[in-house]
Amino acid sequence: MHVDEAVIHDLDRYQSEGYPWDEWDLFRNEAPVYWYERDGITPFWSITRYADVKQVSGDNETFANGEGRLRLDLAERDRRFWDGYRERMTERGWDPEEPPDFIYTDRPVHWDMRRLVSPEFTPKAMRSREESLTIHAQMYADQFAATLDANGTADLVEDLAVKLPLAAICEMMGASPQDWEQVHAWTAVLFDDPALMRFAKNGESKKEMRRRMFVEFEDWIFEQIADRRSAGCTGPDLISILLRSEVANEPLTPQQLLGYIRVLILAGNETTRNAATGGMIALLEHPEELDFLVEHLDEADVLDVAVEEILRWTSPVIQFARVCTRDTEISGQAIKAGDHVGIWHASANRDERQFEEPYRFDVQRTPNDHLAFGHGAHFCLGTHLARWELRSFFRAVMPLLPELTLEGDMERVGHLHVGPIQRQLVVKR
Repeated sequence: MHVDEAVIHDLDRYQSEGYPWDEWDLFRNEAPVYWYERDGITPFWSITRYADVKQVSGDNETFANGEGRLRLDLAERDRRFWDGYRERMTERGWDPEEPPDFIYTDRPVHWDMRRLVSPEFTPKAMRSREESLTIHAQMYADQFAATLDANGTADLVEDLAVKLPLAAICEMMGASPQDWEQVHAWTAVLFDDPALMRFAKNGESKKEMRRRMFVEFEDWIFEQIADRRSAGCTGPDLISILLRSEVANEPLTPQQLLGYIRVLILAGNETTRNAATGGMIALLEHPEELDFLVEHLDEADVLDVAVEEILRWTSPVIQFARVCTRDTEISGQAIKAGDHVGIWHASANRDERQFEEPYRFDVQRTPNDHLAFGHGAHFCLGTHLARWELRSFFRAVMPLLPELTLEGDMERVGHLHVGPIQRQLVVKR
């Protein structure tokens, strides 16, 4: 295969086969900085090597988030997203050109917004949540075991992996447990998976159902805001914190609040569940690694090291996009101001220039300076939350895994940004 024939944006391929590892290998070896021009997607420079991805991620002044292209997607889906967003904002009487959330901004605005809740995501803050994470993780593991005993089979995704990340971020938001399942449904409609129509009302098309659920999610967020205001905004939850916060001596506008709360819920839900699911699948496919972890689970740092390899191996965030703000170079290739750049985190995490035997799943791998959480000014805000969740999760489920066998094929959703795993059945041995 020649690089000019390689395709790395085919959503059907992501759904049926998963990540295009062979094509990324080809690009890293033959065209690591490549002008990717294919039907159905706005052209961009494809960046696949670890060092180059890290360079672009670390230079927020040259490669900006706030120029309109934050993630690579099909041109039609890009258009649909922006048309739908602007239409909803206009209907609310808001500015349709306001960024959907603070991720679409750059410093200093990005930092001014990010710092409002960053103390709630530090290691110190996570240690205070560790007991809750442990209790929830064990409860969900016990429920999963009961489902297996009752039915002989269970789904790693819906019966287990979705639950802890959802509970953690909803708890941080101060949302009632009675709302958690509905929040899960609202976040699911962001992905065009085949099972979406289960949420449709009689006579609704997929487009009508998605629009209704987008609006329902936004209305629920405003109900949460109203509840916190009626209580004086004094609580420790993230929504109350945002309501007490100011940027440039001004409170956040309703539009900014909506975007901020929405992105925290979405980011705190989808990616960690995929790491958890993918990590369980990897351990079941590599029984020697699973045996090692089960035997050494109580030893210091063993699980911490394993979680980092699970993050590298699963790479739940596939890519981000940037827009070049000034003429520059990446590995000798000239990049012009205004050019779009796509940075492939998953490819970087398999770069043999950075990782010895990158296609070997090694739960003892160290050092492991992966890019699962990105790098630079936009390094993932929820990094420590994800790590604490995954440690609690795998500590709870590890005793169950040796009794399980994968059943049937993994079902994925075709998506260029987070690659959701929709379903993976297991049975007891």
